[in-house]
Amino acid sequence: MDNQARIDFLSQLIQIDTAGGFEDRVATVLQSFMKQHDISCRLLPVMPGRSNFYAQLGTGKNGKVLAFCGHQDVVKTEDPAMWHFPPFSAHIENGRMYGRGTADMKGGLAAMAIALAELKDAGVTLNGKLELLGTVAEESSKINHMQGAQQFAKDGYVDNITAAIFAEPTNADIAYAHKGSITYRIDSIGKAAHSSRPDLGFNAITPLIHFYQEQEQYFHELVTQYENPVLGKAVPVVTKINGGEQLNAVPDHAELFVKLRTIPETDNDDIIAHLKRIIDYVNDQDHAQLSLEILGNKMAVTTDRNAEIVNIAQHAADQLLGRNFSVRGIAFGTDASEMSKANSDMDVLVFGPGNATAHKIDEYIDLDLYLKMIDIYKQIAMDYLK
Repeated sequence: MDNQARIDFLSQLIQIDTAGGFEDRVATVLQSFMKQHDISCRLLPVMPGRSNFYAQLGTGKNGKVLAFCGHQDVVKTEDPAMWHFPPFSAHIENGRMYGRGTADMKGGLAAMAIALAELKDAGVTLNGKLELLGTVAEESSKINHMQGAQQFAKDGYVDNITAAIFAEPTNADIAYAHKGSITYRIDSIGKAAHSSRPDLGFNAITPLIHFYQEQEQYFHELVTQYENPVLGKAVPVVTKINGGEQLNAVPDHAELFVKLRTIPETDNDDIIAHLKRIIDYVNDQDHAQLSLEILGNKMAVTTDRNAEIVNIAQHAADQLLGRNFSVRGIAFGTDASEMSKANSDMDVLVFGPGNATAHKIDEYIDLDLYLKMIDIYKQIAMDYLK
């Protein structure tokens, strides 16, 4: 494919609105594209109108399987009127393509799809299998997101992968580790009463404050005692608090939400167990009714800095980028959190052409970097499956 065809394909994906889901709109385009290049592929329904996409080159007879992974959904747009260009216009100006999903991560997904197509068209022989896994619901599920990655894992597609590259936006830096996360809600049930007679009710906010204080002490211990040499410390953030209905009534309900970014040294299950102990303590001390709801439980992912796929990616980037880049860990999570649960031996890289405009107004991708990443992905596949 020439560069204009490469850009046109990305433009086609950007113009498809998959904010909040509707991934079949992209999956069917990927299916048509792969069939044009005589590449084996299939749609794998996860939810109505939301299908994972799978394509493959080679057979994997030598045991090595390299997976290119990307999600098909994008985050919802803010007020479109605040954008300089319509968020699904794929407007090009000064070497940049603007639009929701350009950076996160249809740019990376398109580059990976084109890499497969160009390898097939060139008749390159791969000693192993190269796969493309397009997932649903990475961005667009409020509870326990990454259902697409979970389904791929459940159906056995992850079992034989020896290395996987996730095209999340790293501005072509190479990340070989990322933090996990726990997202949860603490619910407090009280008893309503008039504010002039609080003795007749039970203020749901009071034990929630007690929990918050106990949690803060625990978070302090967690952050000061544990650190990962690549990922740093765990990062806890209380993100939302709700409580009460009106100013002259004792609130009968309150809730607190937390997003906790974890590292391998702070095991998610241990943290959840400790949170439950805090709840039991507050409930006992305050005669309260606190409960815990886990909204997401994603594991931290780490790969050996000297793993073959890391060295191959670094070599390809050295050859083709023509600029400095870093090899590091990152704070945000990826579908690898769910896939690694099914295959902990899989080496993982996060390596994509997107940038820090992900999720922001006027999101864009640098087209020169996008085009280079296609060639980098091809080189990695040829070197890893040589």
